[in-house]
Amino acid sequence: MLGGMKKRALAAVLWFYAMWYAGAMIAQVLGLSPALGPILGTAAAALIAGDPRGIIWTKTPDKTRSSTKSTPSGQAVHTPV
Repeated sequence: MLGGMKKRALAAVLWFYAMWYAGAMIAQVLGLSPALGPILGTAAAALIAGDPRGIIWTKTPDKTRSSTKSTPSGQAVHTPV
């Protein structure tokens, strides 16, 4: 399927468009500046793509390097490198 970054980019584009549209509707109804749409769209896309608190996108753990040593009894013991 889609990789993590592709999903994030697609979600940002969709949120940008959706919030631009919502902002344009709000601006029209309330008689505000039409610039409200792009401002809301950009803010939403930045929050979705950036995810500063890590709530939306799960973080993948870094690959941990470890070596395997065996004890005299034959059991494997993993120690970080």
